Amino acid sequence: MQKYELLLVLPGTFDEKEVENEANRVLSVVSEIAQNASANKLGKNRLAYPIKQIRYGYFYTVVFETETEKIKDLKNKLDLDKNILRSVITRYNEKMANAQKIAYFAVEGKEDSEGEAVEERRIVEPVKKEEVREEKREEVSEEKPMDLKDIDKKLDEILADDNLMTKV
Repeated sequence: MQKYELLLVLPGTFDEKEVENEANRVLSVVSEIAQNASANKLGKNRLAYPIKQIRYGYFYTVVFETETEKIKDLKNKLDLDKNILRSVITRYNEKMANAQKIAYFAVEGKEDSEGEAVEERRIVEPVKKEEVREEKREEVSEEKPMDLKDIDKKLDEILADDNLMTKV
């Protein structure tokens, strides 16, 4: 038996109850064919491009074990479901799963009261573009403002340089 992972995209036009019911229904379909099926909700995200004129989708992953011959039957059943925007079945890669966990969690080493090392996990949030822009603005504002005389002096130095390339 092989371990597989199903990535499932449900329409963002559904409300939370409908999405949960649909995900449970898909999980039961997977459980008919496979063993040890477990679902993981990834949340609602904007799609890269509209699918059936829908711009947002609820993403789920389902990890399960089954025989390789049964994957085609499962894929056919999922393709017939009109409520599923996309479904992709891949072989489950344990190394990749661990790498994804590392991307979402950072491990910090701390010591407890007895001096033993303890790992503390915290969620790593991506840096927003606005925060980066504000930091850059602060860096620029910390520099002293240049005077017009200083600018003219610097320009004269550049123009006087003999290594300046000219058009031929």
